[in-house]
Amino acid sequence: MRGIIILLLLLAGVVGSYADVPEPMSPPRLVNDYAKILEERMAASLEDSLRMFNIHESTQVVVVTVGSLEGEDASSYAYKIGEKWGVGQKGKNNGVVILVKPKNQEGRGRAFIATGYGLEERLPDALCSQIVNDVMIPYFKRNDYTRGVAAGAIAVMRAVQGEYKGSGQTEGEGMFPYLIPIIIIIVILLVVFSSGDKGNNRRGGGHITDDDFVASILLGSMLSGKGGRSHSSGGWSSGPTFGGFGGGSFGGGGGGGSW
Repeated sequence: MRGIIILLLLLAGVVGSYADVPEPMSPPRLVNDYAKILEERMAASLEDSLRMFNIHESTQVVVVTVGSLEGEDASSYAYKIGEKWGVGQKGKNNGVVILVKPKNQEGRGRAFIATGYGLEERLPDALCSQIVNDVMIPYFKRNDYTRGVAAGAIAVMRAVQGEYKGSGQTEGEGMFPYLIPIIIIIVILLVVFSSGDKGNNRRGGGHITDDDFVASILLGSMLSGKGGRSHSSGGWSSGPTFGGFGGGSFGGGGGGGSW
């Protein structure tokens, strides 16, 4: 009887530890904007690219924005999402959670990239921290969450591919097929936010990431003769499906920052 009571208490503790983490959206998706801070067209395009990446790499990169961390630090909140949702494949544990809590009445903005066991070599803690602090947060400081999230997701995907080494060091740029929709995302963002960015640049507040630069340089050569899908006001006209998460586990790896 005592053993049953202990087991029940342990189970209650596990359930309670996940109680403050949101449920996955239905149907499941890879871009989960609970905080409503992302531009809708970008979110739809990024969702499509993350789905393609999942298909080709069997690696699930999940973006989650929340308005509150419910009193927890960003790292533990991101790990709980990864564990509760089962991000990544079971056995391979190759999932990534990109968590963003904007700066609001609750306090400072916080972002964290949590990695599954299977990706800690490609995405070590130091690189995760660098992506958050050097790629994402400069945008977040200008309340440009749309481009900050997109740039961070691109850096993570390139790191998984072994193409992003941090500090602007890359290898084999333009070689993997999923870069085409990713480039399109950045071009869309450059068009959508061009007027605002011009104003920021005139005031000395502009910030161009390596991903924007790569997108501008490679656009013509990558899209020439390769076709692609058309974009409409409602998002991509067609795209890959996402069947849900696979039961991956997280081991405490990752890095983040605040602003």
